[in-house]
Amino acid sequence: MKRSAIIIILLATLLVPTGSASASTGQSPWIGQAIALANRERKARGVPELTMNPTLEWAAATKLSDMEKGGYFAHTSPSGLTPWSFMDKVGYDYHYAGENLAIHFTDPESEHVAWMQSEKHCQNILDPRFVEIGMAAKKTFFEGRETMLVVEMFGARSGQESDTRLTKEDAIAMCKGNVSSVSGASEDRQAGTPVPQGRIALFLSPDFPDPNAFARTISGNVYGAAELLAIAVFAIAQTVAVFLFVRRILSRETREGVYVSR
Repeated sequence: MKRSAIIIILLATLLVPTGSASASTGQSPWIGQAIALANRERKARGVPELTMNPTLEWAAATKLSDMEKGGYFAHTSPSGLTPWSFMDKVGYDYHYAGENLAIHFTDPESEHVAWMQSEKHCQNILDPRFVEIGMAAKKTFFEGRETMLVVEMFGARSGQESDTRLTKEDAIAMCKGNVSSVSGASEDRQAGTPVPQGRIALFLSPDFPDPNAFARTISGNVYGAAELLAIAVFAIAQTVAVFLFVRRILSRETREGVYVSR
């Protein structure tokens, strides 16, 4: 069976709401609003709206629970479980599948805006191959504070027809040029190929809620960490160069009798 999956993940460092949320459609205003926002974007572009699927929602809730218990935020768990591992676990027989993750958002609107401002996340929301959606949202204690954790899964089951008038390329064109402060979404995956190690994308807040937030943000961002490493290496190299230069001068002065050592 030919199956494809798209994994898109997003991490945001914003403040957290006080209201609680669950992983059950009809019980969580957060989920209902997030799905409505996704369908509004699709409808405005002539893409058929997504239908909520309880099994896919169960997969999202299972993934959220696993992240919560394992203390990780990524599309692949420390034990190697992928998003479609959770879909298989609950019996969602997908042909196409995708995932968006979010954390630390204050409301569904800011979460949705961040996704839509990123090309890869936007493509996941607008991909006409996806027919169904399932979400889980829960207020939990994560990374040292209470926050909202969200899993959004997309899918089309085997034998389920999607809109053949539109293709993935149409979604790419719709989202092309979107620029945001998020980075590092993984590419499409063809079933049977190695699981891509996607990077956690960061949505930087202009101010951070605690003194350690900036450090956590930089350490979780491959680009920010690389930049800091490059700066550190450059600083060390400059220090060594100055030390060697001074040592050489002092050595020469000592040999020539200009500098008297004690």
